Amino acid sequence: MEAPASGKRQLGKVRRVVVKVGSAVIAGKGRLRPKVIADMAHDVMVLRHQGYEVVLVVSGAVATGYAPMGLAEPPDIVVERQAAASVGQHRLMGVLAKAFKRHRIHVAQLLMTAEDIENRRRFLSARHTIQTLVDRSIVPIINENDALSDDENKVGANAHLSALVTGLVSADLLVILSVAKGLHANGGAGEVITQVDVGSAVDEHIGHESSPTGVGGMLAKVSAAHLASHWGVPTIVAHGLEPGILPRLMQGEPLGTIFMPRERKLNARKQWIAMRSRSLGTLTVDAGAKAAVVDRGASLLPSGVKQVEGDFSMGSRVDLRDESGHVFAVGLVSYSSHEVRRIQGRKHAEVRDILGYEYIKEIINRDDMVIL
Repeated sequence: MEAPASGKRQLGKVRRVVVKVGSAVIAGKGRLRPKVIADMAHDVMVLRHQGYEVVLVVSGAVATGYAPMGLAEPPDIVVERQAAASVGQHRLMGVLAKAFKRHRIHVAQLLMTAEDIENRRRFLSARHTIQTLVDRSIVPIINENDALSDDENKVGANAHLSALVTGLVSADLLVILSVAKGLHANGGAGEVITQVDVGSAVDEHIGHESSPTGVGGMLAKVSAAHLASHWGVPTIVAHGLEPGILPRLMQGEPLGTIFMPRERKLNARKQWIAMRSRSLGTLTVDAGAKAAVVDRGASLLPSGVKQVEGDFSMGSRVDLRDESGHVFAVGLVSYSSHEVRRIQGRKHAEVRDILGYEYIKEIINRDDMVIL
């Protein structure tokens, strides 16, 4: 991490911005905040006049929908969160459309899931649709399809989706607006850290609270920043209730925390591997295998695998975990889970005798692996 910078923040060349707005910002305590939404629409209008292209990822469907269902607080039960999203989504979009209409700006709604981006055909379809909307001066507003999401950990959580969308639309900057003013030192007790280099140790500064209507917390925002860094894109986490926040950020005012990406972004294939949100299994590897993968850029061989979890086929994405339980990489496996269990801990020269054939000698080839 670096010390707080003085003067203006240098963002580099930015043309397209993905802005993720948290539910606690626009729908605190289960009530939509028309004034906040109006201010956000005004900010987007200002950015557009300055030549920026803006894609919005908006939370708030669950937060908007639970009160009309007769619930006193946001539900914890997944099916009730899905139902609340279906009630709240059209209400949310109605207020958003009205706010932008005052500035003669049309908006479009896209309900997406991470699976839409993982699927190559749907990925291209979404990319072309959003590009067409932007070319027609229409603001795309994207929300997780919470009403139909089958992942209980993702219902209402859009930080991860915003990072995926950043890669999908080839944006130059990701801005996450929340009720947090940024990443505070010492788990929220200290001052806002103005700049963090992705890959530096920040665990001690991450609080694990989330807002009453949100589900992500700071950990989800930091994870989104890490994912966006894979495509070489910086992420700013800032206070969404700050007046004129978006134009001020684009002018270089050092508000919130900026997460600076790694110097080298991933190639297209590895971006695709990193973009896939769901691993279907986990391989626990020994210290020697981890060192070979991380320090020497080696492939993962059967001898380094100590444990296999999950049921997956060849080509699936899996997590690589060390013996302390830390996931340090993801990759596409060359063998199924059944086959990996049979050859784990063995030398690659033994694979043919054990399986009756040898596809390749590596469990995961280095070109099919991304270090986290």
